[in-house]
Amino acid sequence: MFAPVERNARFDLVVSVITLWISCGFFLDAWAHGHVPVETFFTPYHGVFYSGMLALLIVVAIYAARGAVPPSYRYPLLGIPIFIAAGFGDLLWHHFLGIEEGIDALLSPTHQGLGLGIFFISAGPIVSALRNRSALRTLADQLPLIFALATWIELVHFGTAYAFDPGAGRMNAPPAIAPFTPDYLTAIALGYYKSGMGVLVVLFQSTIMAGFALFAGTRFPLRPGSLTLMYLLGNFAAAAAFTNDTPLLATVIGMSIAAGIVGDAIVAQLRPSPERIRAYRLLGAAVPASYFATYFVITAAVERVWWDWNVMLGAIIWAGVIGFGLTLLSQPRLQKA
Repeated sequence: MFAPVERNARFDLVVSVITLWISCGFFLDAWAHGHVPVETFFTPYHGVFYSGMLALLIVVAIYAARGAVPPSYRYPLLGIPIFIAAGFGDLLWHHFLGIEEGIDALLSPTHQGLGLGIFFISAGPIVSALRNRSALRTLADQLPLIFALATWIELVHFGTAYAFDPGAGRMNAPPAIAPFTPDYLTAIALGYYKSGMGVLVVLFQSTIMAGFALFAGTRFPLRPGSLTLMYLLGNFAAAAAFTNDTPLLATVIGMSIAAGIVGDAIVAQLRPSPERIRAYRLLGAAVPASYFATYFVITAAVERVWWDWNVMLGAIIWAGVIGFGLTLLSQPRLQKA
């Protein structure tokens, strides 16, 4: 089944495209749960990501018959039985326990099992890239890696969709506080709670953005545009599923482009590495800070920000601090080509 060669670039590309297809299918199904009456397991939305797994099985079977599956997939392909087992479990879960809604759908054990399976499978192109860094000369060579990392970002967003949007736009503002009324203290508490939870979302998302930039930017010879493409693909499906009547999708696209350009520029010009630790620190801090600075700029221009200046500027600073802190905890090691 496994080929003696370490890398099969075409196999990496096909697997990465299919796993990204499946992860985006998860968000299409999430959108359907919020907009379309779902009363059965057999829906076209489930069909999108289950058809992706069928395509993956066919591809793996063809390559296995030729003995052309690289050894780097020895463990990632364990994700296939995990996904299939979770799929059957999801069918039984829906039959006996009903259809999950809201956060229940995100935390459902069978849904987490489906995500875990795709997480394992999409690790294949990443492991392949780690073992063959010298072969990643062009942006085209790096596409399987970029698609696989974008799949991981999508999966993180899917499991934590309740912590995706900070909610600083005016549409998410709590009711206005009317002084000297019985609801005065309740209104103040609600405002503190909403802004506080929004800042926590900023901190959490900053960890994701910085973490992926630090991993990809120091372990691979990334070409210009790699981080931008990774963030766009990694954030798009979640933003599309949750945008509803808000400008969230356009905002997230702008945020992803801004953070990607900043990250790509730092990688191209400063080459973060164990020997260039200042560039490494800058990459970790600048990517999440630019991501959320763009969020507030676009949100202020489109619908206004209900947070005050102290909270807004403080959140941007904390985004950079979180990324900088990650660099202290994850000192990069020398990598062999």
